[in-house]
Amino acid sequence: MLGAGTTLNDRYVLAGRLGGGGMGEVWRADDTVLGRAVAVKVLMPALSESPTFTQRFQNEARAMATLRHPGVVDVYDYGVCEVDGRQVSFLVMEYIQGESLDRVLRRGPLGSAATMRLIAEVGDALAAAHAQGIVHRDVKPANLMVRLDGSVVLTDFGIAHSVSAGHLTATGTMLCSAGYCAPEMATASDVTPAVDVYALGVVAYECLTGQLPFQGDTPVQIIFKHLNSPVPRLPDGVPPGPRQVVSRALEKTPDRRWMTATLMSEAARKALAAPDTPPTPRPRRAMRAVLTMAAAVVVSAAVAGSVWLRPAQPTTGEVPLPADSPAATVSPPPPSNATRPATTPPPRRVPTSKPTRATHVPSPSATVSTTPTRTPTTNPTPTASQPEPTEQPTTPGPEEPPPTAEPTASGPAGEIQCIRSPCPG
Repeated sequence: MLGAGTTLNDRYVLAGRLGGGGMGEVWRADDTVLGRAVAVKVLMPALSESPTFTQRFQNEARAMATLRHPGVVDVYDYGVCEVDGRQVSFLVMEYIQGESLDRVLRRGPLGSAATMRLIAEVGDALAAAHAQGIVHRDVKPANLMVRLDGSVVLTDFGIAHSVSAGHLTATGTMLCSAGYCAPEMATASDVTPAVDVYALGVVAYECLTGQLPFQGDTPVQIIFKHLNSPVPRLPDGVPPGPRQVVSRALEKTPDRRWMTATLMSEAARKALAAPDTPPTPRPRRAMRAVLTMAAAVVVSAAVAGSVWLRPAQPTTGEVPLPADSPAATVSPPPPSNATRPATTPPPRRVPTSKPTRATHVPSPSATVSTTPTRTPTTNPTPTASQPEPTEQPTTPGPEEPPPTAEPTASGPAGEIQCIRSPCPG
């Protein structure tokens, strides 16, 4: 249908075919109005005849026209016309003098330095497009033009991005090249800039080895390997820096790849400057280290807070009462020999008793050693004029149980027994 001499919109005259693919063909053409050479991407007739796709394609062409980056091809025009009775949609772009990267790779793989330089430039171009919300979806050597000065330009922006992820019923082809298709593209996942990072990783692998990481007889076989097979190891001659740039870009899970094209571009430049030094570690490991440190700080703060706020344990073994409690008394230091009535044990656990020196009472009965555990009385007994209260153990009688850690009261509440002279009146 198209050929040399075909005129589109009475302005662009096709001069020679530059290449083609599943989406259409690229022609070198002459702009008869401005008198310059341009590149014209002509879409497949089946796609051009879809009103929905045509509108989306036009919107993307407008978005592409807003991009201004030396690594992104300039978009000049968009149009629709009839050729031999069929509607044709086309995109007019800057004509790049040079050759496509796929033709360069036919002569052999590139070195590590040339590959990292190329990845850095393409990563910058992708970052500019991603900042405008445009995902290329078809990054491959055929869409990378190498200028005469060696710089690289990304072409065919907006075409693959204009079509929704999935299959087109008109052609039955998946909207990505199988050899460069990210795993999530085959699982109907949301398309994000991570698909371009993955495709750029495949391009880098191909530049270093001269072949694709996954190959097969059919696109289905190739995509299946992208989903399930591990990436073949790069040659031993590839330095650690470039090796990590590529391996991380080819992670199956999007969040394990370079988070942005900018980060991948920066890593490629570092690998170019110091190929034997790997780039920065994976963000997941770095984040794990940060979370571990944060958890340690939180635990330390919690422990310190509990120690700071915990009340001091009494050294005499007594259970402290609130300051405003009517039963609160000043506990004398041990040993003491005050006889106090037995009361209900406090709700808090009484610390383990410690042995103390037994106090001898002038009585024929045996002396019993008591523990420092004392139960506070309900009424304060000591006064300023009274001597220090003492504590006297009782002697088990024939009807009494064996002595326990808590002494039994031997007199009425408040009675003081004097064991030394002179005694208060």
